[in-house]
Amino acid sequence: MGAINKNTGQWLFGLIILIIGVIFLLENIFGLEIWESVWLFWPFIFILWGLVEIFQKKSFFFGVILFAIGAIFVAKNFELYIISESIWNFWPVIIIAVGIDQIFKKGETAHFKGNTKNIKGKKEAIIQDDEII
Repeated sequence: MGAINKNTGQWLFGLIILIIGVIFLLENIFGLEIWESVWLFWPFIFILWGLVEIFQKKSFFFGVILFAIGAIFVAKNFELYIISESIWNFWPVIIIAVGIDQIFKKGETAHFKGNTKNIKGKKEAIIQDDEII
């Protein structure tokens, strides 16, 4: 299932890059000013990414952070909420949140030195101490 999620992420990223390229091409060829209108919607990338994290049960905490960041910027872009310029002093909170998410992420496997044996589809680590004989 991890390969499916990876392919979906690559597909979505590729689609976003393709759309951005088409927008720039249309602006250059036809002299249209599309980017200014489309740029208002960039925070929806964070909202969608957050929803994917939450609903695929990858990371609820990280998903909520992404969703909140996207929602704040959507509100700012559509002038639904005025953000003080001092908010930029708190951008390291995002890095802290990502670090906390990585520390408490579920489903990660630890890597052990030593042998492993397979018991009903699950690997069990057998840790061997290095001894000098």
